[in-house]
Amino acid sequence: MNNADQSGAGHKPARRDPNRRVIDATCSMHGGAHGFTPLVCTKRDDLIELNPHATNGCVIVLHEKAATELFDALGEWLGA
Repeated sequence: MNNADQSGAGHKPARRDPNRRVIDATCSMHGGAHGFTPLVCTKRDDLIELNPHATNGCVIVLHEKAATELFDALGEWLGA
């Protein structure tokens, strides 16, 4: 059993933010191991923010139309 599996006095389970996801990705510019780059995706009101490397160095903001286009493209490419 590791520390993450142990619950001590006063331990509260971590609450997941339903408007935030961290996706393991790969950065083709900086290299690194496959799946080593975190891509933080956050919904803020009617915007979707994509934050590669989780550093706020370059945050891509998608409005509803752009997010819908990306959703449709991913569905088509992945066969969904």
